Amino acid sequence: MENIPCKPGTAFAFIKALQNVNDKLLEKNADEEEIFDVVLVTQNHGDTSIRIINSINHYGLRIERASLTGGSDPIEYLKAWNTCLFLSADVDQVKKALDHGMAAAVVQKQVTNETTEQLRIAFDGDSVLFSDESERIVKEQGLLDFFAHETAKANEPIGEGPLKNFAERLGRMQKKFPRYSSSVTDNPIRTYLVTARSMASAGKRALLTLRSWGLEMDETFFLSGAIKAPFLKTINPHLFFDDQPKHIKAASETGTPSAHVPHGIAQDYCGKQKIKRTLSSQF
Repeated sequence: MENIPCKPGTAFAFIKALQNVNDKLLEKNADEEEIFDVVLVTQNHGDTSIRIINSINHYGLRIERASLTGGSDPIEYLKAWNTCLFLSADVDQVKKALDHGMAAAVVQKQVTNETTEQLRIAFDGDSVLFSDESERIVKEQGLLDFFAHETAKANEPIGEGPLKNFAERLGRMQKKFPRYSSSVTDNPIRTYLVTARSMASAGKRALLTLRSWGLEMDETFFLSGAIKAPFLKTINPHLFFDDQPKHIKAASETGTPSAHVPHGIAQDYCGKQKIKRTLSSQF
C-alpha cells in the first residue's frame, strides 16, 4: 500500500494553485519572502506516513515541512508554525484552532475539482471575513432591526472575522501583480465576496469595511438571500468559505469545494435547531 498514491482530496487543486502563485512570485523576484508555505500536520506516526510522502512526490507537491504528532494534539504546533490558515476534516481541531485565534475551516469531503493555475478563493462576509455582529442581530432581532442597525452604523467598520488576516495576506500578494488588465487571468490570485447581504440596504458598510482594511475583492456578489450555489458554480473557486452549513451543503452538492467556518451566532442557532428537531422526534 505504501507505493499506491492516495487519491487527490478536496484541497488538492487549492494546493497546486498555491504553488503556481509561488512560482509567479519568484519569477518576479527571486528573493521574494512572502510566499505560501504549506505545512502537513497529521496525528499519524512517522513510520505510518511513508505513503503520504510517496503521494506528495507522485503528484509533484512541494510540501517540505510537516508535523507528524503520533496522536498528540497538533494545536500547539500550529502556533509554532505561525499558521495563517488551518484546513482539516476534523471539526473539533478546527474549533480549537479558531479558539486560539487562527483562521481555520472544516474541509468538506468531496471529489476534487479540476486543477487550474489561477488561485480563486470565495469568502462569505459575516462571521467569515467580518465578525458576527450584524448576523447576530438578524438571528436574534430580525431583518428590520438588522437594516436599521446597518443604516445607523453605515460609516463604521464591521469587526474582524476569523479569516480576515488570511484574506489580507492574499491581498498583499495580489498587489505584487497587475491589479487591473484586459484579462482577468493576468493576476494569479482572484478573490470573491459572496454574501447574503443586500446591496442598497447593507452593502455600503461591507465595502467601506474592506476599504478600511486596504482589502479589495475582485468580484462582489450581494445576493439579498438568493441561493449562493449557482453563482459559486460559475465562479468555480478552489475553496468557498462560509459559516452556515446550509450554504456549504448546497455548494458542495453542486461541485464547489467548500470549507465550513464553525464560528459565530449561526453555530448556536444550528445547535438549537438540531435540539428542537430531536425533541420533536421524541413525541
